[in-house]
Amino acid sequence: MGHAEQGDDTGQRERPAKPHAGVRRLWRSLGLRHRLLMAFLLVALVPQGVLFLAQYHHTRVLTLSLAEAGLERIAQVQQRRLNLEFRRMIDHLDLVASRTQMRISLEAYLRTGDPVHHRLIDRILRDALEPVEALGGIWIRDGEGRSVTGVYHEGRLGETGMRPPVLRQPEISLEVHWPENGDRPTLWVSGPLVLDDRHIGSLHLLVLMDDLLAVVEDFPYEDLGGKTLLLLREGQQGLRILGVDAGLDHGICVAFGEVPFVPDAGPVRVCDHLLLAMPLDHGLGDVVVYVSLQVLKAALREQTQFLLVTVLFVLLLCLVMALVLTRMISRPVSLLTQATRALRRHQSDVFVKEPFWGEFTELTRSFNQSAGIITRRTRDLSREVEARRRSQQKLADLANTDALTGLVNRRRFMETLGQRMEKHRHDGGRLTLLYLDLDGFKPINDRLGHEAGDIVLQVVAERLRNLVRGDDIAARLGGDEFALLLSENGGRNADPGKLALRAEEQISLPIEAKGHMVNVGCSVGVALFRHTDKPQDFLNRADEAMYRIKQTRRERPRDQR
Repeated sequence: MGHAEQGDDTGQRERPAKPHAGVRRLWRSLGLRHRLLMAFLLVALVPQGVLFLAQYHHTRVLTLSLAEAGLERIAQVQQRRLNLEFRRMIDHLDLVASRTQMRISLEAYLRTGDPVHHRLIDRILRDALEPVEALGGIWIRDGEGRSVTGVYHEGRLGETGMRPPVLRQPEISLEVHWPENGDRPTLWVSGPLVLDDRHIGSLHLLVLMDDLLAVVEDFPYEDLGGKTLLLLREGQQGLRILGVDAGLDHGICVAFGEVPFVPDAGPVRVCDHLLLAMPLDHGLGDVVVYVSLQVLKAALREQTQFLLVTVLFVLLLCLVMALVLTRMISRPVSLLTQATRALRRHQSDVFVKEPFWGEFTELTRSFNQSAGIITRRTRDLSREVEARRRSQQKLADLANTDALTGLVNRRRFMETLGQRMEKHRHDGGRLTLLYLDLDGFKPINDRLGHEAGDIVLQVVAERLRNLVRGDDIAARLGGDEFALLLSENGGRNADPGKLALRAEEQISLPIEAKGHMVNVGCSVGVALFRHTDKPQDFLNRADEAMYRIKQTRRERPRDQR
């Protein structure tokens, strides 16, 4: 008996329990349907998980890339707009400084001290100041920096004791002035006054910066929590910032002094913001455009949630499809198993009613459904491609056409001018350029408003469009300046001088604008193409010819007096 018990113990030691035996038994106990269902779920789950991760990464990168691209585009636009405002101020300074009578009276007053000349200077300055709302005042200093006279808008300029800066260099300069009792700066635009090649003094324009602040506040990315800031340099004291409101985290402003603004360095991250700095002309400072990274992250979270819902929906759909497919595959096998068991029990008349090829019918039906989905998506894609093509064509038309008048804009005109000049260098023939500048247009804008001015520009553009034929081109170069490009193969060989007179006659006809009949004239400069010309040289010669005509007309009444 003892020996028998020893043998039983040995048998138990020879059959140790295997760790995965239970799992294998469970797997062997599963039928075909369960295994197919698990296989379908794994095949669906793994690709969807990988697709979700890849799409999430792509969406995050794309969101940031689109934000950076939009930020750079807006920063460039804001930089151009601000520089254009500076250029407009300098042009007005040149316009005031070019008044010969003012310089003659200044020279006479400095020499004789006659108050008659002083009053004449004040009247000229006030005439130049009154129509320009952006100006707070105009001052004149003599050649040694002493103040001579000045006029200002009492209603627009709160601080009447303004003293213009002394012009250190005989060239135009821009200087920002920060009042002690306010946060709205002003801009001094200063330039020399020269008479007969002699420096007799300096002219100083005090510009209110409302127009610049309007440009700063105009930002099309408000939905991204972004704004435009203007960083103005303040000598040795650092930077002063315009455009900050109460809702902005002021930490971003403190960090400006620590961030190196390198030109063309691209957007940088500062204080949970994505910003881009672009330098302004004349060393006044930088324009900074920024968007909130928190807003970008919130948008990314929304897209991720939508993507996650889409993936879960696809997984649910895959589960339903797996149940249907496992039933279609396992049912014929189950019917055959039942028939085999019936034969094993020696039953007679065993018959499988379910056809074995039914799943192929269902497969064909699914294929037809999938083909219908692909056809609809292909049709939708074709419509989208066509819509995008029309949109691109519309953008191309907008890029080449002046939005107000419908004429060719300056950029497209310069491209066409270069092409025509190159063609005429090889083929010969005459190429003529007419440069037109409206006379008396600014008073219409000042008296009747910009809407009336726009109507006048549209009527003038239509009259110029009626003057050209064939390959001739009518273009708006900007403001109230237009150009006509005439060639011998343009459908007729007209005399440019006669065409210039005809253009003056047509433009001088009365125009109805906002219930008023107005008249504008024009000065036309004519230039003939030379084989050594470059496009800008050709345009400059026509501009100079127009300017000479305008100067002649301005001086003619003075000679008669």
